[in-house]
Amino acid sequence: MARVPEIRKREDVPPVHREIFDEIAASRGGQPSGPFRVLLYSPEPAVRLARLGTYFRFEHALPEKVASLAAITVGRELDSVYEYTVQEGGARRAGVREEAINAIKHRRAPEGLMGDELLIWQFTTELLRTHRVSQPTWQAALDRLGMKPLTDLVGAISYFCYISVAMNAFEVDTRPELEPTLPLP
Repeated sequence: MARVPEIRKREDVPPVHREIFDEIAASRGGQPSGPFRVLLYSPEPAVRLARLGTYFRFEHALPEKVASLAAITVGRELDSVYEYTVQEGGARRAGVREEAINAIKHRRAPEGLMGDELLIWQFTTELLRTHRVSQPTWQAALDRLGMKPLTDLVGAISYFCYISVAMNAFEVDTRPELEPTLPLP
């Protein structure tokens, strides 16, 4: 359960911020979803993040498998039950192999990963663990993806980090309709 009451209705925000509520709700099927139910306590950054999220969810230059691998890797690395659980289903729909999902989920990677899976996991974990990406990993990602998709990968990782950290801080485990899938230590 979240540390604060979740904002679910337009009336839950002050009148001056209801247009922001409406914009976020409209971009997410008529209701503010997951993170926005707590992030709307600060409406201006929430709406900007929602716009950024729209880009990284629907308009990015990445293959869906790449975006999904980055998302579950971030969720796992930051122990974000919310981000990992929400993104695990997306990874399956994007065609990520079950062996790769399980390797990341159970911290067995790089074992069980191959090709692009290994590259994206390596890039993401290097960035999160060391705060840098080694030149060989950078070059491999650049050669495989190209500059615009690689730039989008860095942006997507950053977006997933924001969501993961926020959901951890607010103690939002997952969407109500989803059973958490991330094992924590």
